[in-house]
Amino acid sequence: MKHRIRLSIALPVIGITILNIILLAAQTGIAYADDDGAAAKTDPLEGLKCFIMKKKDVKGKKGAKEMDYKGGKLYLCCKSCIRRIEKKPEKYEAQANHQMVYTGQFVQEACPLSGKAIGPDSPALDIQGVEAKFADDAELAKVKDLDVAEQIETVFGKDGFEAGKFKLVKVGV
Repeated sequence: MKHRIRLSIALPVIGITILNIILLAAQTGIAYADDDGAAAKTDPLEGLKCFIMKKKDVKGKKGAKEMDYKGGKLYLCCKSCIRRIEKKPEKYEAQANHQMVYTGQFVQEACPLSGKAIGPDSPALDIQGVEAKFADDAELAKVKDLDVAEQIETVFGKDGFEAGKFKLVKVGV
């Protein structure tokens, strides 16, 4: 009899624990829809690292620090990083532009190397979570074998951002 009582108490506790784990997992992946009701995606700031202090999460303990940049918002880990960008914006331009595309504030409208048109079937390369499209395979080949820092500089630096006709589509996330 003692075993039946213990088992009857243990099963509901185990069931509740499993249910809590499932609910917690669902909550951590909460998605949101864009203003136009487009497909939901997870919060782009979740797990996003500061591009200056690369090991620090932009959300940090006190939340992301924001600064206005090219009509959108940059998200950094601290006020010190904001001051660095304000002091030397050209030094961080490529990384800042990359983050603006990563967070969905800017979209690419042309090849970042040639300025030629791109389409849904254009060759693409994932650059740290951003799908960069190219006019053709020859343009893609120029960037594909570069290290990540060089890819970001080439595609999202001043010249690439201009040629790629990146356009502001929304402010902030």
